[in-house]
Amino acid sequence: MSFHVFFPVNATRPVSGRAQWSGKNCLVMATVLGGLGIVDTACARQVATATPPSSAGVAKKAAPAPSGATAATGRPESIDVIARRNNAPGGGMMRRETAAHAVQTVTQDYIAMQSPTSAPLDLIRNLPSVNVSSSDPSGIDGGAISSRGLNDNDIGVLVNGMPIANGSTSSATGFIQNYVDSNNIAAESMAPGSTSVGAPLNSAAAGSLEVTTRAPSQKFGGMISGSYGSFDTSREFLRVDSGEIGHSGVTSYISLSHTRAEPWRGSGISDRKHLDYRLQKKFGENTSIDFFLGYNHSHNFQNRYPTMANLKADMDGGKPSIPLNYDAGPIPTSPSSYYGVHANDKDTFYASLPVKVGLTHQLSLSIVPYYERSAFTENTAARLREGHTYSGSESVAVDLDGNGKVTSAYQDVSEPAISLNQQGGVVSSLHWHLRNNEGQAGYWYEQSAYSLRTPVQRMNQTNEGQYADNDVASYYRLANGSIYYATNYVGTYRSHTGFVEDTQYFLNHKMSVTAGFKIFTEELTGQSNLPGANSRMTSHFVSPMPRFSWSWNISRRHQVYINAEGDFRAPSPEGLVTRYSLTTGAMTTSGANVKPQYSIKEELGYRYSGKFLIADVSLYNFNITNRLLTLNTYTSNNDAVSETVNAGGETIRGVDLMLSTRPLLHRFRPYVSFEYLHATMDNNLPAAAENGQMDYLRTKGNTPVMTPKVMFSLGTTYNEGPFFMNVSVHYTGRQYSTFMNDEYMNHYYTDTLSLGYHFPKIWRAQSPTFQLNFTNLTGTYKAAGVYSFSTNAHPTYGLNGNRIAGGGSPLYYPMANFSMIGTVSTSF
Repeated sequence: MSFHVFFPVNATRPVSGRAQWSGKNCLVMATVLGGLGIVDTACARQVATATPPSSAGVAKKAAPAPSGATAATGRPESIDVIARRNNAPGGGMMRRETAAHAVQTVTQDYIAMQSPTSAPLDLIRNLPSVNVSSSDPSGIDGGAISSRGLNDNDIGVLVNGMPIANGSTSSATGFIQNYVDSNNIAAESMAPGSTSVGAPLNSAAAGSLEVTTRAPSQKFGGMISGSYGSFDTSREFLRVDSGEIGHSGVTSYISLSHTRAEPWRGSGISDRKHLDYRLQKKFGENTSIDFFLGYNHSHNFQNRYPTMANLKADMDGGKPSIPLNYDAGPIPTSPSSYYGVHANDKDTFYASLPVKVGLTHQLSLSIVPYYERSAFTENTAARLREGHTYSGSESVAVDLDGNGKVTSAYQDVSEPAISLNQQGGVVSSLHWHLRNNEGQAGYWYEQSAYSLRTPVQRMNQTNEGQYADNDVASYYRLANGSIYYATNYVGTYRSHTGFVEDTQYFLNHKMSVTAGFKIFTEELTGQSNLPGANSRMTSHFVSPMPRFSWSWNISRRHQVYINAEGDFRAPSPEGLVTRYSLTTGAMTTSGANVKPQYSIKEELGYRYSGKFLIADVSLYNFNITNRLLTLNTYTSNNDAVSETVNAGGETIRGVDLMLSTRPLLHRFRPYVSFEYLHATMDNNLPAAAENGQMDYLRTKGNTPVMTPKVMFSLGTTYNEGPFFMNVSVHYTGRQYSTFMNDEYMNHYYTDTLSLGYHFPKIWRAQSPTFQLNFTNLTGTYKAAGVYSFSTNAHPTYGLNGNRIAGGGSPLYYPMANFSMIGTVSTSF
């Protein structure tokens, strides 16, 4: 609703002080009401120096007149104050999109209402295309995600255009919480099944997740907040904006946060310290520099994830065969059962420097260098016996108890897995912008090195105390004086990618056709420094990735589009290396010699953007060949072996739906999302039978793991003056945890509630706010995600009639208990 008041200016009558006062009153009223989002107001003004607040859009309207002749025209002058606060569709759970492919976004309006401890994955839980699993209310430990039937290894992750963990040993989504604080996220977008041609991603069959941080403010200020809640969770956050420094065009901000929490199950304290820094410099309209830097240190203890049988026993009040939690105290006969030997430490540093240079009105150059360094130590312990120790596949004599001789004594040892991942690259592209044509051509180079060393280390035999992982003096040594390692390998890759894309516009830019091509080359190397077969393996891959899209804005409110892409994914360098047991010398991981995975994806979409209703529907079809999976197989000696294999083809079809509204009755902004997914495996999986013969599991036609047929979310945001509320309920259907479909987890619901109140300005506190965030309101306790899947939970007979042993029981994320976080915050 809009309310307009016009005050004509009479040229023959002087403007009195009272008239000026009335005009100012009208402007103040317009500002207040517009800022509250109650009305859109237009008031006359007779004093042309009034400055509108930054929270409202202001447009001056005046009848054409010569300078100084406004009064002589007898026509009114007005100011339009257009309310924007509390107007985001669905409370920020959905954004109006225009791209010629599916994009699903949550914005700052929604993010600001969620708990500041939320991890980035928690914030996108209600999008239709994602299946998020997490059991950590503090947001420190991370979680997992699948999208449209593909797991997190098939999702590329970008933070301000910088890729995270390309080609590393584990998915970037499991560590994305280390790269940004939720207070600094402006928007988080999931493009399921699609990536930009110039995006520095090489394994994104399931699409890309892009996190965009807020830009620095033009004025000096900042934000401070403190949170406290369930499980003794506490968090402090401070951000300071420099504003524009002089008249240099330079703006920046720096933020610091500290989070500490006890686990909702098990023992130990989790701790996270984080820094974000962003600086922008603009040179005119078309040239800019945008520097982003971050550092994160996190310390936490690993959880034990239960099988379905153990989880059900615990839910029923029984005694699981294996406890769901590690023991609170040391057990000398079983050192790995003590929580204290399962500490994780991770230090992450990352930086990017996007530079945009305007060459002419039609040409611009973009250069984006980036670098990331992640050091991760994952501790564990084991009980070894002298005379039964191996280095790779070779037996070695190690004096474990330090008495100067090798007997058959048992000794508890520490095994810190120390990894270092370094990744750097640069994306350069030339962009052109013509009247009815635009496009880009560019080159992307990236290099990565991943090392994993697991030294065998002394530990205290009484209290299971561990030395620092970098204490070389505590490492065991072999007879030749070299360090005794359980694992010691390096994986590297180098990639070169060229890309080109061109868009042609028709019908006065209402219709567009885009064609692009990307050719990707990669060299992988895996090098083990321990004895054994296949100690060094190298693979080379070259793959074309074409893409095409068509979009037509039928009218101002209706859009249809078609999108088609090809996608390539190479195996991880870690998968090239063969690994062996420390106690038997038997193979535990078989070096991969596999083909790259390739995907062909098509989308058909429709969008409606009305005055109140926003709708987005996308139909999709994926065809995947040479599906890359890491599976447990068995040797002729019935030894379990982890191996990366090509698991044949997969067909995925489904529909995503999103609906939201702008404010209804000036208070409610509902949101609905829905996905129906039908995915099938196109081939039978290879497996080793108990008699050592190769056979095939009967998986053709089965549903892939972690692929619920139905998911939906319901949510709404409510505003009443300074009070706000957001509530959401998410349903996830049944999903299988084995490829034989002989074990599954039942459907489940998750729910969240946010309540808050904005207080009036108090001295320097510009926006004092108090909010409460609740998760799992109903206190549901059941499986909330698949932590690790399996080929088959039970023994079966293969296609050729051979008996195939069970591939191990899948493990699950238990749903976290009810939790509450209270937060006090303000900008200044």
